Amino acid sequence: MGKNPSIDLLKGVLILLVMVGHSMELAHAQHLALWIGSGFRMPLMIGISGYLLNIERLRSETRDHFFGRYGERMLLPWLVAAIVYMLVSGWPLSWRTPIDLLLRPPFHLWYIPVLFFLILVARAVPLRPIWLVWIGVPFSLSIMYSFGPNLGPIGSTLLSPDGRYLRYSVYFFFGMLMAERGLPTRYLGVALLTAGLGMGWWSELEHDPNIFAFVPARLLMCLSLIALLPRFAALRLSFAPINHIGRDSLFFYLWHPLVMGLIMATGIGPASTLALSVPLLYGLGRLSASHKGVRRWVGSVPPIRRRSEDAPLEPEPQPA
Repeated sequence: MGKNPSIDLLKGVLILLVMVGHSMELAHAQHLALWIGSGFRMPLMIGISGYLLNIERLRSETRDHFFGRYGERMLLPWLVAAIVYMLVSGWPLSWRTPIDLLLRPPFHLWYIPVLFFLILVARAVPLRPIWLVWIGVPFSLSIMYSFGPNLGPIGSTLLSPDGRYLRYSVYFFFGMLMAERGLPTRYLGVALLTAGLGMGWWSELEHDPNIFAFVPARLLMCLSLIALLPRFAALRLSFAPINHIGRDSLFFYLWHPLVMGLIMATGIGPASTLALSVPLLYGLGRLSASHKGVRRWVGSVPPIRRRSEDAPLEPEPQPA
């Protein structure tokens, strides 16, 4: 699927919401908005990745080209970030570290290997998205009902993976389904109503230990929001600074905790940390993007240049 300004805008907003949530968490703040945001931010990000996936290209390209493309655009920046975060945090290193990093990534680093795993499944299983959704549902539900909103590995052995490898599969494949089938106009009101009901239900569960309510509330909220992606994409909305953050989402996602942590270490509050972090990351991303070697290591997108007056814009690498 080609670039769409509305989707870039939405990705930019979600990245900013992730940063807002993490700034509140760093300050140990508790607020209903933090709870609501934690319920839909990453499921919607995963759903957008499935929505943007070019399944025909994914399944037709050679194995070497596939691993080379995703290795350079996703895995290399992720590995560099992982090494930096482990060194900065004093993460204990041993012969188990590569296994832990791949199967149970620490901090926010889970997103890239989970997303790559789901892309691998979509490539390896030659089924239409509707069947992938039905395959992903039991895996997602089993993890959701086992852990509720909590996170953790599936088991206690060396090879026990993080539960998010399976938890988010339904959102990814449902995003693929929406890209294939779209959302007919007659279902637009239903999707909006269901998203509102799901979000309202989820907001009431902040202090409710009822694990059986978490799953349907979150599914109603997140799947309905993902179902709205085709209609939102058709609006062609754009706001240049946030659209750029959306296009540069991998760089912002990988490096924002480090930048925010360094700024917060000066003693300023979470609001000031956030206000300083966004423009700083914006500038660092633009600066690194001007050097091909640097941007390959940190995950920033290349600058957009026109080859001629009538030439199309240079394509930008995306995580999915």
